[in-house]
Amino acid sequence: MTISKRCIETLIDLAEIKLSCMDVTDAEDRRERELLERCIAELKAEASGANGSLLAMSGSGPKRRGRRPKHLQYHELHAA
Repeated sequence: MTISKRCIETLIDLAEIKLSCMDVTDAEDRRERELLERCIAELKAEASGANGSLLAMSGSGPKRRGRRPKHLQYHELHAA
């Protein structure tokens, strides 16, 4: 998908404005803030000529919730 540089800059401005107005009070707000930050990073990558979707894939993916699998917990305890 191709978007003009001016449209990308406008979207970045809108996302940054929303981000600056947010009051993070709970986990849902935190997830929305993280999503906006990723969107801004992707849009900036698109504006510079890089593929923003590749940036999203190479960055930190969605965060895991819950405990680590038992085999990883056991390994960490005995690795030191």
